[in-house]
Amino acid sequence: MMSEATKPSPSVEDKPVQKNRWTLIAIMVISILPISAAYFMFFTGIGVPQHTVNNGVLLTSAVNVKDLFEADDHQIVRAVHDEKKWRLLIPVTEQCDKACEDILYTTRQVHIRLGEKSERLERIAVNLAGLPGQQFIDGLVKDHPLLKSASVTRAQWDRWLSQASATLDLNQQPYYLLVDQEGFAMMSYTTQHGNLLLEDLKRALKYSIDYQ
Repeated sequence: MMSEATKPSPSVEDKPVQKNRWTLIAIMVISILPISAAYFMFFTGIGVPQHTVNNGVLLTSAVNVKDLFEADDHQIVRAVHDEKKWRLLIPVTEQCDKACEDILYTTRQVHIRLGEKSERLERIAVNLAGLPGQQFIDGLVKDHPLLKSASVTRAQWDRWLSQASATLDLNQQPYYLLVDQEGFAMMSYTTQHGNLLLEDLKRALKYSIDYQ
């Protein structure tokens, strides 16, 4: 049996390698912590001055769009996986009334006003009304050329959103959702928010990583 006196000690060459490894880990932690803290502050308002807290309504629990579209190969699921963008989900029911049209218009204008940062945002009209709903969305192409679309049933949408313990009701008031870069719907907006959405998006883009 090898005695304590004869056990091999770490070589001189190993020490610089271990030191470099710990230095790299320290740099990664220092880089990630400020971004994570800012992200947390943005969505919770904790640690942020009251007058700069987000304007949208936080969902009680964040829900992932992957659970809405279910299939791993769905175009939206693939997009979330491949392109780390912020997204606006705009549900469209059987009748897109004036409030619904106002939401489409406001989100389009906000998207444009982001300027060079507009490529970090994507708008998605979620058709909940089958063929008539899709026909309506297809008719928006001229005025909303950058609007993407996807379809699920109203039951799927309601079941998915119920996981967020949200009290949102499309029959009472149209709304739309802000989805983060990882695919989590975290905040809701209505026509009452108007261009306040722009303030939240600017803050979100400022405090998140630019993957584009």
